[in-house]
Amino acid sequence: MVMVKERAIVFIDGNNLYNGLKECYGIERLDLEPFCNYLVQGRELVAIYYADANFIRTEGSNNYDKQQAYFSHIRKTKNLIFRKGYFNKRTRPPTEKLADVYLATDLVDLCHKDQFDFAYLISGDSDLTPAVDIVVRQGKKVINVYFDNPKRTSYALRSHCQNLFKNITKTIADQYVWVPPAPKPPTTPIK
Repeated sequence: MVMVKERAIVFIDGNNLYNGLKECYGIERLDLEPFCNYLVQGRELVAIYYADANFIRTEGSNNYDKQQAYFSHIRKTKNLIFRKGYFNKRTRPPTEKLADVYLATDLVDLCHKDQFDFAYLISGDSDLTPAVDIVVRQGKKVINVYFDNPKRTSYALRSHCQNLFKNITKTIADQYVWVPPAPKPPTTPIK
């Protein structure tokens, strides 16, 4: 008898993860590929859907540059699909738009196409609950991945995931922290 591995897709709300890591643990980014492989623990990692928006350069060029270096790194990840939202500059502070909609529509679309058995949803955004409810009604499992820190919780979202959850602890975050490569020193011309 051939054992078929359960299929998993990881859905990541990038801005939500970034702000949670920073607020809870003082970390900015995770190295997604090893982190997602850790999450699915033996299931087949079919894809990673990552939704985020570019920081506004005029709001801080250093943060923008660091974010772009990270985006460049994760775009090289095998089977990573990057969904690009944007920041609405008319609100103060600027608000992220479209990223959670991408996650919700991808979650429902891929469920109906029977592309996964387990969805790992890295977000604390309760706006995603209608999409989660649809996926659960279709018999799929949704595991909410978020922080074990009272500063950032996802109890409203977690309850829609049939209380299936995995905490991002400080120990786990430290283990998968992404360290940007050191800048290359300028080369001097050979005389």
